[in-house]
Amino acid sequence: MSIFKQNILGSGQWSDWRWQQKNAVRDEMALRTACGGWTEEVTAHIEHNLQGRKMQITPYYIDLIMSSLESNQVTEHPLWRQVVPYWNENVLNDYDGVSENWELHHEMKTPICQHKYDNRVILRMTNTCNAYCQFCFEALRTLQVGTEKANANTDSFADSIDYIRNTPAIEEVILSGGDPLMLADRKLEEHLAALRSISDDLLIRLHSRALSFNPFRVTDELVAMLEKYKVNAFGVHVCHPLELSSDFAAAVKRIRGAVPIVFANTPLLRGVNDDEETLHSLFIDLYRLGVKPYYLYHFMPFSPGASEYKASIGDAIAIMSRLKRRVSNIALPEYVLPHARGKFTVPLLNFEQPDELPRFELHNGQRYYSFQGWDGQRCTWHDA
Repeated sequence: MSIFKQNILGSGQWSDWRWQQKNAVRDEMALRTACGGWTEEVTAHIEHNLQGRKMQITPYYIDLIMSSLESNQVTEHPLWRQVVPYWNENVLNDYDGVSENWELHHEMKTPICQHKYDNRVILRMTNTCNAYCQFCFEALRTLQVGTEKANANTDSFADSIDYIRNTPAIEEVILSGGDPLMLADRKLEEHLAALRSISDDLLIRLHSRALSFNPFRVTDELVAMLEKYKVNAFGVHVCHPLELSSDFAAAVKRIRGAVPIVFANTPLLRGVNDDEETLHSLFIDLYRLGVKPYYLYHFMPFSPGASEYKASIGDAIAIMSRLKRRVSNIALPEYVLPHARGKFTVPLLNFEQPDELPRFELHNGQRYYSFQGWDGQRCTWHDA
């Protein structure tokens, strides 16, 4: 147990998910007090970035960081680096604060309903999260202070239900955000009930990073709700094996008792998890918990911290190819390059169709990968 946790356990509310959210750290001074400090340069970067960007870190996640810290360099900790905007924003190469990674205007059938692929839609239930990943590919929705992206309201949700009901091609609805588990149980149940009323056959999938940031959100009431409305799949967002705590494992076990399929999505982040041993440990430990590693996402370019988090595609192909020989196939996710028009699954080095392998070219000393996307169009990706 970290000193940080010992100092606040007296409240008796550590395992209350609402207490965790209420007491989350949101400014540089409080974070520095909890984590022990850093250079004035890092302080300046954080304070500058927080002028237009959110930071919110639960006491639970801070305790994960401090209890696993092996040196005084907290700024090198892979969990700290995910949730703190520590970089010099003046040297970012790709993020412009305007471009979209994923939401295209014509796909938004209502302010919260995105129809990209033929058979499924995403419902953006809220723009808030338990804690804020500083690399979020939906940065314009979740990280940006004063976002113009709409939260779900009564009208937009009703219009979304009508659209789903009147579009026979839709087989699946994905609840996302932000994080849908930021909704109160009453509101979440209203939404699940409305979706299940459309059809018993409608597939309902829910994505959340609550298990990494605030696993106490998985209450008896929530589990009963997931079972009552027959949620078909639960997507866990997780980045590093240090996030797989005993509380994480307990939350997974409870969800698995109510939801048939539990899977994990992981972004590939330089300085956090872009090495073979870290990914090996993460994938195998998830498998042990009964969670299927599903996607390893390459970092999306139009996101904050692009110059900090962007890993090499070539290195990732080599790492995943070696892991394919080391871990069970069920524990190996697809490595994908996501882009505004969809996702491209990257063939590994033991590929059988060489025409599908991304090709790279050098322009002005920069490496670019070219590949054919899911819709048949060729895409170009600037590599690290």
